[in-house]
Amino acid sequence: MLSSPAAENETPETLPPERDGLPHDIHIPWQRMVSLLRTLLEAPVVLIVRADGPETEAVVIDRDKACPWPSNETAALSLAEAFSEKVMATRARLIVKDASKKPEETGHPRLKACLGEPLLHADGRVFGALCALDTAPNPFVHQALLTEFRHAMETHLTLMETRDALVRETALRSDLTEQWTREAITDAVTGLPNPNTFPERFHQEIARHTRADHPLSLILCGLDHFQKYNDTRGQAAGDALLASLAELFTARLRTHDLIWRWSGDQFFLLLPDTPLMGAVEVVEAVRHIVEEKTRDHTPPQVTLSAGATSYTPPETEETCLTRCNTLLNAAKKKGRNCVILG
Repeated sequence: MLSSPAAENETPETLPPERDGLPHDIHIPWQRMVSLLRTLLEAPVVLIVRADGPETEAVVIDRDKACPWPSNETAALSLAEAFSEKVMATRARLIVKDASKKPEETGHPRLKACLGEPLLHADGRVFGALCALDTAPNPFVHQALLTEFRHAMETHLTLMETRDALVRETALRSDLTEQWTREAITDAVTGLPNPNTFPERFHQEIARHTRADHPLSLILCGLDHFQKYNDTRGQAAGDALLASLAELFTARLRTHDLIWRWSGDQFFLLLPDTPLMGAVEVVEAVRHIVEEKTRDHTPPQVTLSAGATSYTPPETEETCLTRCNTLLNAAKKKGRNCVILG
């Protein structure tokens, strides 16, 4: 039987984590246990063979460097492959103390003694096998230790799988929360923010306006005869028209300008650093495009009306919105397809 040098004089050999797929917090204690087992069992090689991946591989190995063979990890896996397959197939401990007369018992002509137990996932799937190998007969006096170490490793596996499941669940919850948050503040038809985000952004811009004393324009727009268009042509056509109008506005706005799908056929614009006449130019350009695009539609023609105003401190959000609604209603009463200032 081959003797093993003292543990403190050895440098455990570990396959790179990217090859074995084991996290460091499992790989490291497994390496220590394998190294200790090799010393206690007085075997030149102890290794963990993993078989639940795309190919069988030795994920942790400790070998006696004083032993000329196996010379490397590949040779050690070749040495253990047949025996480890038997262990995993039987799903029970296998021990061969002396295969001098029956070399087929170890699965390799150079092996004279083997001890192995299967490593199982919590759901009963085979992860691999924990094996001790010797090129000379070995009674494996402390063979019960293999079972104890196997139990500890299976506990690690369970913890790893539980942690991975929690990570996946947390990621899923995060994705769902992000999706729900996005849906809660985004209009599904146009992709624009909905009014839920307005109060916060409004007060941010009011604070900025107050500090810098820059102009701040507010515009409430509404499509004329949209309900009739929607009823005649169907909701899909109505949604397409709303999405098209949203694109027309966003194409003409600066990156710091703000727009919301307000309600029904209405859109609200908040234009920082923009005097009232500059805001009117933006709306008028879109109004003319809408008028041209719908000119050939079946009457009544869909057009755009708007009410535009400027913020005057210390007005409240409610005051500004009320004035915008009043101006938009005035545009509708005037005959639609126009912009009223106030």
